[in-house]
Amino acid sequence: MKTATALAWLPLAFVAGGLVGAYGPSEELRTREERASEEKAVAEAKPKSAGAFGSFAQIVNIPDEAKRPRRLRPRAKPAAVASTNAEESASGSAESVAATPAPVKKPERRLAPEDLRARIDEASELWRTRIEIARASAVEKLGLDDAGVAAFDEAVASMNERLRDSLQIVADQIASAEEMTPELGIRLMGDVSTSLAEAYDAIGVCAGEGKRADVSKLNMADFIDPSVAEPFVSVQDKLEPGR
Repeated sequence: MKTATALAWLPLAFVAGGLVGAYGPSEELRTREERASEEKAVAEAKPKSAGAFGSFAQIVNIPDEAKRPRRLRPRAKPAAVASTNAEESASGSAESVAATPAPVKKPERRLAPEDLRARIDEASELWRTRIEIARASAVEKLGLDDAGVAAFDEAVASMNERLRDSLQIVADQIASAEEMTPELGIRLMGDVSTSLAEAYDAIGVCAGEGKRADVSKLNMADFIDPSVAEPFVSVQDKLEPGR
């Protein structure tokens, strides 16, 4: 009797098992798809630097957002303007100076964390704490004497100067264009690559032929001052249109 009852329930067990088996993978697939959609939405919501500039920002460790708001750095007056102001002040009478009300000091504007200048400032600050370690490691690895160290520092300084000048040219081209284009991105990365390659050559000369292989193993990007990207502050809206 028991055997007959068990056999009677067997077809139902097969049906139930089939339903469970079909439901399991379908539910797992649906959960996976939902998770992928959520991750995609989160990724798309995050501000990202566009194209080639995004790659350059990663190379020099410029964050997508600064960790805290920054003070807007005051720009120095041109020498000619400062000199003219000084002469006018000296020629003015004591009475007119006394009668002139004291200028109202404007509160310093704070830069939002997503502002490119704030992000560059933060990256430069962190770079200054890392550069001495990278420099000391390179000098030791290459066995440089005092003259070699001076030549190494000159090569790094020249690299950053060339980068700043070439990135200013690209930034000017972006400013005059309607939008950021693939060509401008290629020019940006091409200038960066050329400057780094020239730095390798210059350091190879000061290190000597016997150390050229060690020079080749240096990560020259470690020596790029993130402040070279400052020319792009004025065209941030074209580099990162979503901000």
